[in-house]
Amino acid sequence: MRFRFPTLRRLLCIGLLLLFATPTVEAQRKKVGVVLSGGGAKGVAHIGVLQVLEKAGIPVDVIVGTSMGSIVGGLYAIGYSADQLDSLVRVQDWMFLLSDKVNRYDLPFGEKEQDGKYLLSLPFDRGKKRPSGFISGQNVYNLFSDLTIGYHDSLDFLQLPIPFACVAADMFHREEIVMKGGNLVQAMRASMAIPGVFTPVRTGDRVLVDGGILNNFPTDVARELGAEIVIGVDVQADLMKEDKLESVSGVIPQIINLLCMNKHEANVKLADLVIRPDMKGYTAASFSARSIDSLLARGKVAALQQWSEIMRVKELIGESGNVDNGIPKARQPGKIPIRNIIIRGLSSREEGWVRRKMRIEANSEITLDDIHREIATLYGTKAFVAVNYRLLGTAPHDLELSLKSNPMSTLNIGFRFDSEEMAAILLNTTFNNRSLRGSQLALTGRLSKNPYVKLEYSLENTFLRGFNLAYMFRYNDVDYYRKGKKTNNVTYRYHMGELGLSSLYLRNFKFKVGVRYEYFDYNSLLFSNEDEVMSVRPEGFFSYYGVAELDTYDRRFYPSRGVSLEAAYSLYTDNLATYDGGSPFSALSVRFCPVVSLSDRLKVIPSAFGRVLIGHDPAYSYFNNLGGTEFGRYNTQQMPFVGINHVEVFENAVIVGKLEFRQRMGRKHYLSVIGNYALQDDNFFDLFGRKGIWGGGIGYSRDSMLGPVDLVFSFSDWSEKLGCYFNLGFYF
Repeated sequence: MRFRFPTLRRLLCIGLLLLFATPTVEAQRKKVGVVLSGGGAKGVAHIGVLQVLEKAGIPVDVIVGTSMGSIVGGLYAIGYSADQLDSLVRVQDWMFLLSDKVNRYDLPFGEKEQDGKYLLSLPFDRGKKRPSGFISGQNVYNLFSDLTIGYHDSLDFLQLPIPFACVAADMFHREEIVMKGGNLVQAMRASMAIPGVFTPVRTGDRVLVDGGILNNFPTDVARELGAEIVIGVDVQADLMKEDKLESVSGVIPQIINLLCMNKHEANVKLADLVIRPDMKGYTAASFSARSIDSLLARGKVAALQQWSEIMRVKELIGESGNVDNGIPKARQPGKIPIRNIIIRGLSSREEGWVRRKMRIEANSEITLDDIHREIATLYGTKAFVAVNYRLLGTAPHDLELSLKSNPMSTLNIGFRFDSEEMAAILLNTTFNNRSLRGSQLALTGRLSKNPYVKLEYSLENTFLRGFNLAYMFRYNDVDYYRKGKKTNNVTYRYHMGELGLSSLYLRNFKFKVGVRYEYFDYNSLLFSNEDEVMSVRPEGFFSYYGVAELDTYDRRFYPSRGVSLEAAYSLYTDNLATYDGGSPFSALSVRFCPVVSLSDRLKVIPSAFGRVLIGHDPAYSYFNNLGGTEFGRYNTQQMPFVGINHVEVFENAVIVGKLEFRQRMGRKHYLSVIGNYALQDDNFFDLFGRKGIWGGGIGYSRDSMLGPVDLVFSFSDWSEKLGCYFNLGFYF
């Protein structure tokens, strides 16, 4: 018994020594900082390096980044592992993220009509001058918001699971800004705002752009934050030699590299280990799927090649075993409980307009998809230059939407070249009076063989929904054919005035009614069509019309899913009540074209369309026209037919069935096989007793930056001639 107490005392002393010895051992481990440089797409290589550092058991006590390094670093700091980041960058549509595009499905119908028409759109803000860029960063900003849920409140970045800082540059005060707190998403976005490419981030009196122009490899910041061991990953390109600077494509990257060399040599010396992946053959814009895979691999290879150096640094750190930082891995939420919806950046009247458009409500559960849908719908109206969100507080969250009005007007330019009309240029200037529920004035002109000018004023308000007033003048010089042989040339001046009312609030559906006056100022001509000969003279018509359209295509050109449907009816008179002293005549047209997906690459596109003239002796100006490759090229009633290569006049009732098989080859090349069949007669009910017209063709198309490039070879039993058609550019 006398030995029990000393034994217990000895055990107690040993326990106390072990207890107090543990912090001492931890204190002996040096604080490690990881620094990630800027470099655009090349910064993806950071992730491969981090994967190797994790494998080596290197602890990370602070992480600092610039530009793309700030994005990787910020996400790593809140709990994303290197493997998670690897998966994230592989699945992103980078071309979409690094643009301000909206998925076509989410565009309001008015914007769908302008989609895929202009090659270039240049915004301008009357009476205001402010630094800007080509891309507002809308899509990438909201991706960052998705990935940082739980960290949307104003934060001290040094209190994150891994302390974090990133670098931006104040372009007005010309100084480096080290961001260690505030809005995490905004900080990452500011650090990557390449001048002239992305719009700057304004915060207080500062205008922040990419930190790479002042400090692209911020090891000094890591040292200031207490890092005793610094491991840097540098993906900055070396300066090019003289023989590479003989063109603009060489000079511009060299200027960017020179800017990023600021403090570079001094900061390299502050690092205990610098890992430099091989970036040969890649640029800041190398965001293709193949490039992303390669850059991830190159980062990993570069780190593995310096494995012995990593182990040497690990010894300096004083850590021998694998390290688990104890950081919970980041996860994407499922259902998100919402308490309040807060809207910032708008007047009370504009806020009311936005709330009426929204389909999510306070005190409900929503998903990220619900938030994405609301943002896309609001941004797609073009009334805002930015629509961003935050989830504030703990669940249930307050959903905060920050909107920035877009009073900008635009200058739009379109171009096309084809084998029939040669070159054509489309110019449009649109002036917006107010961003929401305001007026808009648009002037559009086409320079071509058949030029036109159109002036349109529109006003949106609650009572009328949408009101528009338009005038158009067009000069037409059209050759008409009969079974492949030219019969006559028609030249005339066309004047049109229109007053219309429409519903603009539906995303994929539009209904419009109105009254229109059209005047056809013909040169003298005799029109002959088989046994019919008639004298055509200048004539004018009033018409009452209604149009309903549905468009759910994911893309205007080369759609892979969706439906296009249009039905229109017009009642024509020459004095608002009658036609030529008798009953008015009318026209009914229908067009239906779905896309059926047989595989990721093979699509079947069946379509049916037709037009029927109803009444006694319809006017020559509204006769059905068939031929060519697109609808309404020279007049609104023209319908296409593969195999009839020029415009021909057909009878009062025409219906066409068409079937196209389209195979995608590679990323942007398409091969099509097309067949169509038409029926025509003066009486719709006698159509199916007549012999039809068949035609078909083979086409090649490429989705280019200038618009579709099309080459079609076609033949029909109507003209019995092989036709060839070439087009470059958007259709308008």
